[in-house]
Amino acid sequence: MTIQNIHIGKNYTPAALRAEFQNQSAQQRVQAINTQELTNLLPYLHRYACSLTRNADCAADLVQDTVERALLKSHLFDGANLRAWLTTICKRIFLNNLRRDKSRGVAISYDDAPVDSLCAPALQDAQMHFCDVAAALDRLTKGDRQVISLVAVEGLKYGEIAARTNVPIGTVRSRLSRARSRLVDLVENRPPSRRAA
Repeated sequence: MTIQNIHIGKNYTPAALRAEFQNQSAQQRVQAINTQELTNLLPYLHRYACSLTRNADCAADLVQDTVERALLKSHLFDGANLRAWLTTICKRIFLNNLRRDKSRGVAISYDDAPVDSLCAPALQDAQMHFCDVAAALDRLTKGDRQVISLVAVEGLKYGEIAARTNVPIGTVRSRLSRARSRLVDLVENRPPSRRAA
């Protein structure tokens, strides 16, 4: 069926031309695809769609879309191998759907979504506290900063710190206690306590 077969004497808009072409070729489309053969291929097509989607409901939708597209595009079918043609259509629709879903993202209903995925934890307070601690750590004396960083950052034990700094373990403990007190005072913007002075 070509456009030349349509009555040229009438003034047609593109939409009217398209409608008349589709109406005239609808009978030819049905004749191009053997409906009995198409019906016999539906179970195969469903199995193939299940292997692609791994979901029975999505597979049924994919088969429906495949059959619909095959009927609409039946004028393109060469009549050689209906099974191969339907398989190709099914695969192309599946890949198009994957591309579409990838660009749109996955849609989940609010009822099915886990609560944790609907909201993100607020990290502002933790970030602000970290900045406060880092600023307070910079304001400590070199000795206090060294003892706290050896314990908190490097994870050394008191004996290892004593060996590294050449001081007794008791001195390490007292320095660490004073450094922690000063750090807490600086973070909480309190005046230094007498114990830390």
